[in-house]
Amino acid sequence: MRKIVLVEDNPLNRAVIQDIFEFDEIDAELVTVESGEEALVAARTIQPILMLMDVRLPGIDGLEATQRIKNDRETSSIEVWAITANAMKGDAQKALDAGCSEYITKPINSNDLAKKLRGFLAGRDTCEV
Repeated sequence: MRKIVLVEDNPLNRAVIQDIFEFDEIDAELVTVESGEEALVAARTIQPILMLMDVRLPGIDGLEATQRIKNDRETSSIEVWAITANAMKGDAQKALDAGCSEYITKPINSNDLAKKLRGFLAGRDTCEV
């Protein structure tokens, strides 16, 4: 089964996204980690098709972790979406510059994220044929 890694240190935010996967029937296995360091390990060992990356993390922050993932030959093809409470002018551009392809703000709109995830996975289905 396809794997998506959620990098989120806040248990409440993790629970919201876990509920989306469970109740909106997202056709992928969700693996959760809590730090940028764990994200780097997960990128190499799990080789997910997508990482949902919190920007504010203890230790290596989400943008630094994204840059490292995108600059590594073995993990550069992993898609990364920033998920953050940072909604100030310029924050989205910083995430895109780090290598994120999407910028999702908190609080998360469950319906919108579920729709975006289903669309992403459907696009992957046509690519993998």
